[in-house]
Amino acid sequence: MFTLIICTVFLMVHQGQCSMKAVAVLYGDNSPTSYGTLTFFQADADAPVQITGTLSGLNVTSAHGFHVHVYPVSDGTPNCTAAGGHFNPYNVTHGSDTGNLRTRHVGDLGNITTNANGEVTIEKTDKIIQLYNATQSIMNRTIVVHRMRDDGGQSGAPDSTTTGNAGARVLCGLIKSAAVDMQPKMFILFNILTIVFMQLL
Repeated sequence: MFTLIICTVFLMVHQGQCSMKAVAVLYGDNSPTSYGTLTFFQADADAPVQITGTLSGLNVTSAHGFHVHVYPVSDGTPNCTAAGGHFNPYNVTHGSDTGNLRTRHVGDLGNITTNANGEVTIEKTDKIIQLYNATQSIMNRTIVVHRMRDDGGQSGAPDSTTTGNAGARVLCGLIKSAAVDMQPKMFILFNILTIVFMQLL
């Protein structure tokens, strides 16, 4: 019993150390006004990245291209154009977020769709972007929301296979490393250690 408890404690602490988290505050292009915060979480190097958050200030009931771009922008009043093109370390054509490393940019995250108030709650999981793997890491890059729908590289428009014909960049934000919240795990760890201590008395 004692050995099992110790192993459980070790696994909890190890898992906490392996998790990685990043956040991005999104601003209007060349604007100091923020329109929401996104959180990126990866439990370990083999896990997908979970993207969560709420954004506002967008066109109502419409789809907007959603991509990671290659360069960092300033954190506050960012020039979204300075983010460069889509994050594309393998030099492939633009594609749908359902594609693989041969058929999409690493930064291709498809579309987000707003409600009647121009708001969107994002709960998205992606297996291609990474917080770990240096080649595919989105850390210190820029998340961008475009004015129009991403066509997945399928519309035949001149920029379809490079940008998804998604139009102007309306929101963007720097993806920055953030501390993983260990408080819930530490509370459980404290309780487990208390039980162990009581058994040893």
